[in-house]
Amino acid sequence: MKYTGRVSTPKERKKTPNDVVMTNPNTAKWIVDYFAPSGKLLEPCKGNGAFYNSLQNYGDTDWCEISEGKDFFNYTKKVDWIITNPPFSIFDDFLLKSFDIANNVVFFCPLTKVFKGKRLDTKICEYGGIKEIIHMGGGNQHGFPFGFSTGCIHYQKDYKENNIKLIRNYNEIRP
Repeated sequence: MKYTGRVSTPKERKKTPNDVVMTNPNTAKWIVDYFAPSGKLLEPCKGNGAFYNSLQNYGDTDWCEISEGKDFFNYTKKVDWIITNPPFSIFDDFLLKSFDIANNVVFFCPLTKVFKGKRLDTKICEYGGIKEIIHMGGGNQHGFPFGFSTGCIHYQKDYKENNIKLIRNYNEIRP
């Protein structure tokens, strides 16, 4: 799979099995209801529509899906919120593109993705910061093919508080 139209120099990326992991619709609904976004909303990895369908109840919602010919890296409109389960193999690039167009970004992903290095942490601080983390147990509780600690990370533009709200929700959300 090639990702083109990127904000940096295009690179060939190989699709990995963990890039196509559909979110349980009940998990997506719980996440969207928890954050209750408003304004212009974007689901950049629509997949089967779990997040997209829930977002439609909260505002003017748009979507991207590379398999349907709408590449997120070509999306240029500004939005208030992005809520998604991003492709894990290009997590950093996906996050930085999200920062370019959104005031609030919520990624449902392995929690280790955000804490892997100084370069990404510096970019997060330049954008604003992490406002909240919701630890939701192991990925296998949500249909992911792994058991790594999984949850939501809420990044907010210009967020300069020196504290991060941490929520633990280990309850299994069933289909």
